[in-house]
Amino acid sequence: MNFVKANLLSCLALLAMTGMSIYLYTDLPDLIPSDFDIHGNARGTQPKLFFAFLMPAIYLGLIVIVNLLISYSPQKFSMPNSKRAMQLILFGVGALFLFVHTSLLLADGDFNFFTKYFSIGMALFLVISGNVFGKSERNFFLGIRTPWTIASHANWSVTHRLAGRLMVITGLILLLSSAFYSSMVITTVLSVATVLIPTFYSFIYFLRNERNEEPN
Repeated sequence: MNFVKANLLSCLALLAMTGMSIYLYTDLPDLIPSDFDIHGNARGTQPKLFFAFLMPAIYLGLIVIVNLLISYSPQKFSMPNSKRAMQLILFGVGALFLFVHTSLLLADGDFNFFTKYFSIGMALFLVISGNVFGKSERNFFLGIRTPWTIASHANWSVTHRLAGRLMVITGLILLLSSAFYSSMVITTVLSVATVLIPTFYSFIYFLRNERNEEPN
């Protein structure tokens, strides 16, 4: 019960995914397109029984693994003040999974339909996670883990605050643009940029402020 309470939002996302699979199951084709080439053509299928419950199973496993990693982190990376932030980030992943899962079940090989739902899901993930990303403490499994952020609390903090702002801004842009036009290339490039820019910034911050200091 404590596990469910601590992960209530994630459990609701998992329930929504599972409920969607059950609701749509009888109307699903026996084989569901699961892979697309660069032109958006379906090139692989999976049996509906496997595919309908694959992502809920993956997300359930992710919830359990993340909670175990948080609970059994080394003392230096125990994150006593950011467990709530981690749970919201995990919920953000659930929002992304929910939209991807739904799109794959309903797209019937329509890549544009999948792209639209994927973009919305990514936008929600970026906005939800970005709002708390800067509040996460140093840990050994999640975040922008460069040599400079791991070695320095200050570097970790400023890098993740920047990343959080970029994530929210990018997510809002994607959410707005998805109402009119969705592109897998644009969504991917913008999403990757929210990681690459802070990664580069962490190095610049190190050169300007920490190069000759002892790690903390």
